[in-house]
Amino acid sequence: MTPKQNNNLGKRERQAQVHELMKERMLLAIRQTLLTILDEEVEGFVQAGLYERTSERQDQRNGSYERDLGTSLGEIEKLRVPRTRKGFRSELFERYKRRQAELDTAICDMFVQGVSTEKVGQVVSVLSGIQPSPSTVSRVFHTLEGEFEEWKKRSLQSRYRYVFADGTYFSVIYNQESKKMPILAVIGIDLEGKKELLGFTVGERENQKAWEDLLQDLKDRGLATIDLWITDGNQTMINAVQIKYPEAKRQRCIKHKMENVLGYVPKTQQEQIRPELLAIFYQLNQEKAQQEAVAFIAKYETIYPTAVECLRRDLPACLTFYEFPESHWRYIRTTNIIERLFLEVKKRSKKMSAAFRNENSCTLLFYAVVRSLKLRKISIPASSANHSDILHNS
Repeated sequence: MTPKQNNNLGKRERQAQVHELMKERMLLAIRQTLLTILDEEVEGFVQAGLYERTSERQDQRNGSYERDLGTSLGEIEKLRVPRTRKGFRSELFERYKRRQAELDTAICDMFVQGVSTEKVGQVVSVLSGIQPSPSTVSRVFHTLEGEFEEWKKRSLQSRYRYVFADGTYFSVIYNQESKKMPILAVIGIDLEGKKELLGFTVGERENQKAWEDLLQDLKDRGLATIDLWITDGNQTMINAVQIKYPEAKRQRCIKHKMENVLGYVPKTQQEQIRPELLAIFYQLNQEKAQQEAVAFIAKYETIYPTAVECLRRDLPACLTFYEFPESHWRYIRTTNIIERLFLEVKKRSKKMSAAFRNENSCTLLFYAVVRSLKLRKISIPASSANHSDILHNS
């Protein structure tokens, strides 16, 4: 038996983490907005774009300097401010300081809640002191969108040690009604132990084509080899994995499997049976785990035949993790890693609004939150690299 895992951080600590994640992303939104407006200002002062040759040019760019800026959310460090040879001087910071709290709120709304371009124009007008051009408004409005689009196209490593796949739902407004919008996501752990969100898309969890399209996108961006997939029992997802990555091994999430098995047992008996079921997945090796499974089946197949049949259905996939380094077992026998990611995004979205205004604002926030997270690296011993190569070449 393994000691009982404590996944609860405590209400205050969780709230502090959510607040810190929100603050980090909002500070980045303010930074990006100010940098964009500074670039527009210096372009107007010089009367030419960067590296542009034009007879209207009035000045030359001359590098930049860095300054810190206090905001209502905290300090922005090393904000890049452009210089010119004739001494360009922006009044943006004075305007910002006069209406700091109001502007911070408006900028954060721009990046998170999908506000209109009119609202963006008002923010830019206050900061720049002039009525902004449509191109300036568009540039500010689409800063995060542009970053997101580039992120979706980025190249991936050719091989990942472990990949987790799952789906969840968020509330989005469609025709003035709140509806559940599904997001399918994939997280990878590379050969050095680094975690990374590889990709996500909008699509029903039971739609095999949606899963196939997501996995094909990973292949198109360079992901050729996966040592182990970690999934729940969603058959459409499993089918897609087998089609797109037929050589990969698969681990069935033991937490979901245990919930399914115990679902066929009377509630009054579940706490008695749970430790015996759990013991299958906390042995020293796969052989001992199989012995525990045989003993469990023999004991309960006449009493709870449906529960035992549920366990039998994909028991080998539940035990695949034993083939990998023992130090990794606690990470790869469940889908907890990706479920925690969904939880963080949902915590953030509840702070922002009851439901997203549209699909775009939902996917943008999902991306923004994930990019702000510091995903903890797992330790990959040198010996496990050799072990993984043996698995890969076998």
